[in-house]
Amino acid sequence: MFLAGAALLGAWLACPARAWSTPYITPELDHWLTEGIDDIYQMRFDEAETAARKAIALAPDEPHAYMGLAGVDWTRYVYGTDQGDPRLLDSFARRTQQTISVGQRWVKAHPGDAQGLMTLGAAYGLASRLAIIRHQWIRGYLEGRKAVSITRLAVQADPRCWDCYLGVGMYDYYTDVYPRFIGALAKFVLRGDRLRGIRTLEMVARRGHYSRANAMILLVEIYTEDRWGARDPEKALAIMRRLRALYPGSAMMHAAEVVTLYEGGRYEDAAADARAFLSLVREGKYDAIEAGKGGVALGCALWRLGRHEEALAAFRQAETVDFGGRPSRWAVWARVRAGQLEDALGRRADALADYRAAAATPDTWGFGYVAKAGVAAPYAKTEPGPIAPPDD
Repeated sequence: MFLAGAALLGAWLACPARAWSTPYITPELDHWLTEGIDDIYQMRFDEAETAARKAIALAPDEPHAYMGLAGVDWTRYVYGTDQGDPRLLDSFARRTQQTISVGQRWVKAHPGDAQGLMTLGAAYGLASRLAIIRHQWIRGYLEGRKAVSITRLAVQADPRCWDCYLGVGMYDYYTDVYPRFIGALAKFVLRGDRLRGIRTLEMVARRGHYSRANAMILLVEIYTEDRWGARDPEKALAIMRRLRALYPGSAMMHAAEVVTLYEGGRYEDAAADARAFLSLVREGKYDAIEAGKGGVALGCALWRLGRHEEALAAFRQAETVDFGGRPSRWAVWARVRAGQLEDALGRRADALADYRAAAATPDTWGFGYVAKAGVAAPYAKTEPGPIAPPDD
């Protein structure tokens, strides 16, 4: 889902809980940490980096703001470049390791500090996420296990640190879910409890401070996508609209609202919201690269409504979006979607041309196999399925 990447930001956004009662987090430091959170969610990347550096200048030995720098790189990579600049992943990895190093020193000097433990655990969570992105499943699990162990120590140090429960809830939910998809993990993972994880995240969404929005993001994803009984599209939409109200200028939040409407079967509303999204791109209020995502979302909603020619036109427009002089991730996915729709309409020759064009693009994002499958055999479905490409 569009917000899956944003969920990673909880590592910084979850800290520091109850900053006003933590002596070493002064009002000025708290100001810059808070500013950085808002800037990340509003996709103001330069401003977020400035806020993190100002926080580091105030407290160079304290780990929270180092996490902010890693969060900036991750958000730029996923949303600012459409996963088109792998150099940001390298920078993200370096900054994550720096956060771990600073966090280890801090925890050694302040062994009972729940906030420091929370941040160190969150840094290992970042390392886990990066390993999973790189399909290093076992390493990702081991780093994640370390993250949750440290986070649980934070909860023990201060049971009223509500934000510290974010990692615990995530662990419970995702270690129950991931082995269902990734068989290699089944032998290694001490399985959590999905429902307990959801309850914990709901508690953080109610009682958390800096982690509240992040818990809400995770709940939107769960209520939209859960396959084992927790799916509740209307609940997801209600939470999503609260997030839009908190961050009205955020393209990432707006795109996620479109997906939430679509996944809830509200295709007319999804199409209207996608058109509004694209209007904001044209007005310069969202970055130009967002037009690819908006066009694919619009095309999928129109396809569901049976407005096939309009859907193809939306995909065609999305195909024109580039990044760094080459087609963006969503532009390539738009070609795949166009081919699938043409197959559904019996236009096999046109579909083959689109699949081949998509397959000829370097498979930077791991969905080239979908284009190749389209070349090998016609798309067998009459509906588009989820908006996003695999592993979004």
